[in-house]
Amino acid sequence: MNKPTRADTISFRTWRTHGTEFHEGITGVIEYPLAIHRDTSEHDEIQRGDRKRYSSLWCITHIPTGKSFGIRTKDWDKIVTYVTGIKDHPALLMLTDDTMTAHPMFQDLSDLHSRLRGELF
Repeated sequence: MNKPTRADTISFRTWRTHGTEFHEGITGVIEYPLAIHRDTSEHDEIQRGDRKRYSSLWCITHIPTGKSFGIRTKDWDKIVTYVTGIKDHPALLMLTDDTMTAHPMFQDLSDLHSRLRGELF
């Protein structure tokens, strides 16, 4: 998976406590059902003109639910290793948070997330 440049943009929604937000034209790559992308708050600041450049941080969002994985790192290779290790898990194919957490393999997904996160970050 190649590291995206400013010309490689994606659009996706994120879940926030106040509702969902749609992010359009953010630097990133989709490896369904996950998106690796620049920090969304930095993207918003750049769009408003409050910031000129991104930091080096990469983040991961689950596309169907818009939920973040809580990973923010500057290491592209580690984030790709994490996504490659987790993206094919059956529970990630659920379309809502409720169906994902109710999936019979959700605990396995949580354990895999914790193990990979501990090994890589």
